[in-house]
Amino acid sequence: MAEAASKVPVTIDSGEPKKPLFGLSFLENLSEMPMLRQVGLLVGLAASVAIGFGVVLWSQQPDYRPLLGSLAGMDASQVMDTLAAADISYTVEPNSGALLVKADDLARARLRLASAGIAPTDSNIGFEILDKEQGLGTSQFMEATRYRRGLEGELARTVSSLNNVKAARVHLAIPKSSVFVRDERKPSASVLVELYPGRSLEPSQVMAIINLVATSVPELNKSQITVVDQKGNLLSDQQELSELSMAGKQFDHTRRLESLYTQRVHNILQPVLGNGRYKAEVSADVDFSAVESTSETFNPDQPALRSEQSVNEQRQSSLPPQGVPGALSNQP
Repeated sequence: MAEAASKVPVTIDSGEPKKPLFGLSFLENLSEMPMLRQVGLLVGLAASVAIGFGVVLWSQQPDYRPLLGSLAGMDASQVMDTLAAADISYTVEPNSGALLVKADDLARARLRLASAGIAPTDSNIGFEILDKEQGLGTSQFMEATRYRRGLEGELARTVSSLNNVKAARVHLAIPKSSVFVRDERKPSASVLVELYPGRSLEPSQVMAIINLVATSVPELNKSQITVVDQKGNLLSDQQELSELSMAGKQFDHTRRLESLYTQRVHNILQPVLGNGRYKAEVSADVDFSAVESTSETFNPDQPALRSEQSVNEQRQSSLPPQGVPGALSNQP
């Protein structure tokens, strides 16, 4: 019994105060803080709670996807009436004007618009204008005007198919042909391109548009074509385009030479030093200046004929009497 009693643990009261719970300690520390810090802490706590609720509500909102990038060229009322009849909720993005629908309703909305025959229409009129019936008394001027209008529309469609071009308009000035050479006038053209925001046309693309229009109209010279963007910037400066094109070709030729010589150095050093043990770089300075000269040489040992001139003159002094018969004409 004595041994069992000796093994019972003895509780020792150290006299130290017990630590309060976590929540109580936080409240005690909060009460000891200055009033300004207490207000700041409460404001931060309220903001964190509000942000948390906002994230939860935002995650519960439906995911909207773009159905149409823009309503330009379409009947907006017809589109909205079709979606409303199909009980499809939609919204319009205020900045870009895109029509947004729920991700679950995207395929159904596209089928509804396709079944209703709603699609973006092209404002340019091409050669389909010639398919319309013409009256019996249509003048030659109206026929030529319709053909020119159709050609302008086809060229505008072709230019609009470029990646950076949103829309385009082409104006052709084709003078009436004349049988007199001195009254003959050459045709001219002007192209207005509307570019996407933040994009621009390279000089090679501008030259491609000029060549496209020039080869589509008979007797149209490249110098008679003007290309302007929607901001009024002239893009078809022929001298500047030729200089930029030549500079681009020279730059590409220099880079090809540098790449060629760098590869040759690499082929020489790699078997000897191994990979990653050297670094080779070539900078080519190519002189593209050109000099034209004309020379004319003669053999000094043999005589050479440089120029020859022949003059033949004949005279007759004894002529028979000529003219009206009479005393004056009989005299020598």
